[in-house]
Order: sequence, then structure tokens, then C-alpha cells
Amino acid sequence: MEQQAKTYLGGTILALLAAFCYSLNSNFAAVSYAHGADPLSVLTTRILVGATGLYVVLRIKKVPLSLSRQDKLAAAGLGVLLALSSFLIMSSFQYIPVALAILIFYLFPLLTAVGAWILGDEPLSPIFIGLLILALIGLAFALNIGGGNLDPKGVAFALGSAFFVTLLLLFNGKLVKGRDSRPFTLVILFSCTVIFIIADLISYQFLLPNSAIGMAAYLGVAVSYSFAIILMFTGLSMIGPVRVSLFLNFEPVATIFLGFFILEQTLTPWQLFGAAIVIVAISVAGRQKLIVSERE
Repeated sequence: MEQQAKTYLGGTILALLAAFCYSLNSNFAAVSYAHGADPLSVLTTRILVGATGLYVVLRIKKVPLSLSRQDKLAAAGLGVLLALSSFLIMSSFQYIPVALAILIFYLFPLLTAVGAWILGDEPLSPIFIGLLILALIGLAFALNIGGGNLDPKGVAFALGSAFFVTLLLLFNGKLVKGRDSRPFTLVILFSCTVIFIIADLISYQFLLPNSAIGMAAYLGVAVSYSFAIILMFTGLSMIGPVRVSLFLNFEPVATIFLGFFILEQTLTPWQLFGAAIVIVAISVAGRQKLIVSERE
């Protein structure tokens, strides 16, 4: 029992650290943009370093990585969804505060629940419907609907990112079907890397930061993203996907604080109130999913 408690505590800490690293990744990206980089160059380096880091860790742990040709092709196809989602969320940072972009993006757990219901995979309980409505109300406060001070392009990009990651999760769930997700994730990441490299070649540019601070932030994106992936998967092996996904909801909270200290981006009291509502709704939804999984 004591060992189980230590494992749970360790997995929880790793999941929270992963959420913090994801938040660092977002804030560092915004800094690198301010110093001359663009989303495509940042994403190319981030995904390449992240995929390579995960590959090295899985090799060290001697995790079997072999997949059938059909599974590899399917996972490579999901890399397109990851590329679209990643590009949209990273692009949204150029138009709206990072904290709000991440808050919008984190509607994806609720959207995934709705998608699973539409596909007939899971029932949609009245509690989830209520939480979805609550999250939308909170989002309206957070975005200051009617205030007219937010660029709609940034909001649309963040919503688009949430939509594509929802599709990714739904299709990935059907593809993996209870098997070890790590080999599939690795193929998805490398597929995404290839897509961004091709996009770089087509655009015929690779914008790097023009200052030491910008370059430090640029490299910080890749490092923090790599640590986030490795920490997340280590946590998955210790406490499972449902609990990890619950603790990853710490990311929007961390992003609000880091956005204030790193980017000097502040939210109004009403926006913070709305953000709190969204985070509570998402966290309660995650808790409900955990309860259901434990019953099963």
C-alpha cells in the first residue's frame, strides 16, 4: 500500500510538471515570436527535438516500437491532425494573450466527450452537458464577449486547434484500442515533423530569432516540449491516462501566471473569473471520467 501511494504521488508530480512544461513551451514561443521567429520554424524544431527525445527514452527503456504497416500508415495520417492543431494554437499566440488561447484550447476534453457521444462510443451524461454549458459561459467571460478588444482570428485559431486535437484523440483511441500508445505517438510525432519540414521547404524560409533572448526562448520551446512529453509518458506508466489528463488541466492555470511574469500579459478580474469557471468545469469533467473508469 505504501509503495502504491508513492507511485501515485510520483505520477501526480510528473503530470503536474508536464503541465508546467507545456505552459513554459507556450510562453517561450510568444517570446521567440517577438524576437523574429515564426510559428513554422518554432514548430519544426519543437516537434523534431520532442520526437527524437521520446525515441531515445523509449529505446533506453526498451519499449517495443514495432507496428504493422497499416498501423504505421494510420498513425502517420494522424500526424496531419497534430500538425494542424499545433500550427493553429501556436499561431493564435500572435493575436491573443497566450493564457486565453490555451484556455480555449482546453475545451478539447469536453469536445472529445461530445465527439465520443456522436460516434456512439460513450454516453453523454447530464453532468457533462451541464459542465459544457458552464465552460462556455466561463469562456464568454474570459474572452470578454462584446468588449471587442480581442482579435477574432486568434480566437478562431485556438478553437480550430481544439477541434483538430479532438479529432486526433477520437481517431487515435479507435486506432490504439487498449494497446501501448507510445509507438503510435512516436510515429505521429515523426509524421508531424516531416510535414513541417516540407512546409518549410515550400515556404522557402526558416525564420530564427534575431536576439540572444529570442534564441534562448526558441530553444526553450523545444526543451520544455521535450520534457513535457517525456514527463507525461512516464506519468502515464505510473498512474494511467485518465489521472494524467486530469492533472494536465493545471496547464491553463500555470499559463495565466507565467503569462503575467514572462510576457506581462494581464487579464481583467472578469476574465480571470471566466477562466476559473472554465478550469473548474474541465477539472470536474476529468474527475467524473476518473470515477467512471475506476468503477469499470
